[in-house]
Amino acid sequence: MKPIIFVILLLSHFSVQAQTSMFKNKGNQFNPAIGLNAMMLMQDSQVDSEGDGFSLQGVELQFNSDVDAYFRAQIVVGIHPEEHEDEHEEEGEEEHGPGYEVHPEEAYVETTSIDGVTFKAGKFLSQFGKYNAVHLHAQPFIYKGVVQEYMFGHEGFGSVGVSASFFIPSNWFSEITIEALQPQNEELFEESHHATAYVAKLKNLWDLSHSLTLEWGISGLDYKRKAYNDNKEESTSLVGSDLTFKWRPTKDGKSSSAIWSTEYIKKKRDGTVESDNGGITSFIRYQFKPRWFGQIQHEYLGINKSKDEESSHASTVLMGFVPSEFSAIRLQYDIVKSNEDEDEKRVSLQFNVSIGAHPAHTY
Repeated sequence: MKPIIFVILLLSHFSVQAQTSMFKNKGNQFNPAIGLNAMMLMQDSQVDSEGDGFSLQGVELQFNSDVDAYFRAQIVVGIHPEEHEDEHEEEGEEEHGPGYEVHPEEAYVETTSIDGVTFKAGKFLSQFGKYNAVHLHAQPFIYKGVVQEYMFGHEGFGSVGVSASFFIPSNWFSEITIEALQPQNEELFEESHHATAYVAKLKNLWDLSHSLTLEWGISGLDYKRKAYNDNKEESTSLVGSDLTFKWRPTKDGKSSSAIWSTEYIKKKRDGTVESDNGGITSFIRYQFKPRWFGQIQHEYLGINKSKDEESSHASTVLMGFVPSEFSAIRLQYDIVKSNEDEDEKRVSLQFNVSIGAHPAHTY
């Protein structure tokens, strides 16, 4: 734990020096902008007692910069608690507190000088759906929802590959993203070096009025690996659709706003793992004072599912105090009802803080 703290402090020191230098010489674009986000958490759950009490939910270090006149680069390094394992107990080792793992969440370069299209290469979060590509600290709620967890796992769907995004000529914002990715997510694939997963997303955005916008997206994933040697034929398909309304009045927009977002995802796997299930997530966020937000969410997993698949309902209520884009205090209450596991009731309090450069989040 001490080496991790030392690294964070050292990088923060370099971040301050780099930003000071950039203010003195704005023409120097080769110093990477460095940002750090930390999430402190207090949890009280009736089921997951291992996660109760105070903990460090996660830390993210972000580095981004123009490489030259043709490319920009971004690297996101995550520091997260290790998943619960029983290896130490089996070996008779003594536990001395939670361990942490450090891994690159994203590390990619993308083009900046090609008109009409942006190419990306490296490791990145897939643009499938509305929230898979959103990092944990920027998610609408403290945790990823049960539908997202089931579809993509705890860390979401990110892999090494290439992508291309381009605009469709229209009277509104319309963008298509196509990705070719290495199949490395155990919730989606049996890993293979001889096959590729393909993702496509269409995103549309309309201004319905000066105060109201509508976003609609459709996504698809396709993966097939033919049988060879003793391996089975594997296939995975996902389809998704998301709809989001955002309202912010032209007058008094700093003290009132609202978001209604709904997303549906359907997953089907054939081969070594058989899976067929769909889920829907819908939430409303309402801002009733300049720095206060209230949110409610409901999820249902089990739409058109196969006989042996799980189903669950999850309801969430959140109250947030957000002084600025750099800090937030959020209190959340969850009720998760499943046909396989014990019902869970959980209270969580999160302090979310960002320092250094703070890149804009996806709209």
